[in-house]
Amino acid sequence: MVWLILLFLMPSCTNTEEQLDDREIYEGAFQELADLELWYSDSAIVKLVINAAKVLEYENGDSEYPEGIYVEFYGKDSVITSTLEGDKAYYNKKKDLHQIVGNVKLESLIKKQKLNTEELFWDPKDKQVYTDKFVIIETEEDILYGEGLTAAQDFSSYRILNPTGELGFE
Repeated sequence: MVWLILLFLMPSCTNTEEQLDDREIYEGAFQELADLELWYSDSAIVKLVINAAKVLEYENGDSEYPEGIYVEFYGKDSVITSTLEGDKAYYNKKKDLHQIVGNVKLESLIKKQKLNTEELFWDPKDKQVYTDKFVIIETEEDILYGEGLTAAQDFSSYRILNPTGELGFE
């Protein structure tokens, strides 16, 4: 009698195990934030502010900014030195690296110059930004073009890796 009961139970156990194995694992965001305004400071001095309409946070610590990102960098005396914005952004926690894509703009309010590109990586640890994409830099005197760029995150200094175009010397 015991054997007969076990024979009936075995197929149902196997089906349950198969059903558990067939489950899809959710890999999406575990948290969604709206209208984020995140302030970073050091010794009570504001260093930067990140604004985003929507942020998706993942279990591994990565984040996605599907509706864009806007960052203000602050210098001494809590004065905004530069701004960074883009249509979308991604943050890789393991590398501590932001990737900003789509209509990316970096502007130095101090030096009055603007950078436009389609992709820019921001390394907050080294306080640097870089890209290998086409860039346009507008200064008060010139418009510069090139492929690739490395710059300070506040855009106080930069280097175009492969410049093109002409400078207007008088």
